[in-house]
Amino acid sequence: MNKELVGIIGGGACGIGIGKALRQAGIAFEIIEASENLGGNWQPNGMASKMYQSAHLISSKNNTQFTDYKMPTDYPPYPHNSQFFQYLQNLATDFNLYDNTRLNTMVTDLQREKNGWKLTFQDESQSFYSFIVVANGLLRKPLLPKVAAQYQGESLHSADYKNADICRGKNVLVVGAGNSGCDIAVDAVHTAKAVFHSTRRGYHYMPKFINGMPTQEWLMAQAPLFADSDQYWEHVQSTFKMAGFDGTDYGLPEPDHKISECHPIMNSQILYHIGHGDVKPKPDIEHCQGRRVFFKDGSYQDIDVVIWASGFSIDLPFLRTEIFDWRTELSSLFLRMIPKQYDDLLFVGYLNTPSGIGNIVNTLSRFVVTYLKAREAQSPAWYMLQRIKTQSDLLDLGQDRFMHTERHAYEVDLWKYIKAINFMTTKLATSQSQSVADHALVGA
Repeated sequence: MNKELVGIIGGGACGIGIGKALRQAGIAFEIIEASENLGGNWQPNGMASKMYQSAHLISSKNNTQFTDYKMPTDYPPYPHNSQFFQYLQNLATDFNLYDNTRLNTMVTDLQREKNGWKLTFQDESQSFYSFIVVANGLLRKPLLPKVAAQYQGESLHSADYKNADICRGKNVLVVGAGNSGCDIAVDAVHTAKAVFHSTRRGYHYMPKFINGMPTQEWLMAQAPLFADSDQYWEHVQSTFKMAGFDGTDYGLPEPDHKISECHPIMNSQILYHIGHGDVKPKPDIEHCQGRRVFFKDGSYQDIDVVIWASGFSIDLPFLRTEIFDWRTELSSLFLRMIPKQYDDLLFVGYLNTPSGIGNIVNTLSRFVVTYLKAREAQSPAWYMLQRIKTQSDLLDLGQDRFMHTERHAYEVDLWKYIKAINFMTTKLATSQSQSVADHALVGA
């Protein structure tokens, strides 16, 4: 059995970022990745890939890149998925992460040991780690609504959608108003006979560019101009309406929530195609009979292929619920990372924020490194953290700002979350430095 200090389960963007930070800090680690490559969902093919040919980032290059590892200058503001995958590959190579990675290695069991954790892999081999970081991602198991079982035509989840060839000459129904659902509906218009788009409610829409800037960057630039958040969001909403991004102007339902309470749809083309009749909006599905889909407004449509952009669920089958009940406890982790029961186990990346991956992963990775060092030093702040981590209900991460839906179960306010993480990272680092100084004085 091989001994490593830190085992990172999952080699997606989050696992890569943590590995980079541990490499920079000189902390021994090993990444365990079930697929044939690092990169997670961004792989162009293979068991982990959820990419379709036309997919681009919905967060801008500047908001997605790691601040200490920039994307190439010739990348566009919203890189293609293949460009982002290559960027992750470059990062992994430059930081020699493949030297500390087991590929094609699926974790089947995680067992508590006296001084750490024993992992069992699919080939029944085992390794011991004194610390585990679980980072295999939110988008694991495709979800299908119950009504999907009633439909008897061609049917697939968005995770299995690769390109618009499957839509050629057909009546296509895309179900779901997440960014993937809207992207796929737009993609399908180029080959399909007709495209229908079923959504449960009205939504707020944002273009990918506003006033000559990527929209996320414009939003960040506008925020300091307003002392009141309600005034800020009123300004944002009126600006988008002026730019033609109010769904009600296209006959879509009025949203049942504020623009700040739900991830808006970031797509410059979905309303354009609705306005041109290329995408025909439909409400939620009532039931299906054969290939005929009945909607809650009493209408129906004969459909050749349904693409269910109905989301994903977390899946940690290697983690027995008696060790940690991830089905019920993940959303209540302290700082969305730290379980109450253990001080040598972290869950990283199990949250949603309206942000690109690089900025948030850098923040999380700095915390992981500081946490490990404070644990080793047994600093006063470390003991303080162990006391207060049982009081996660007292920590305001802005989670109550969002709609109480399955899609927003892991949502946090970006700035409140970053502020909380940075505060705790600073406390752990300061206390750790003080502990080192105290030990030096005692030794002298």
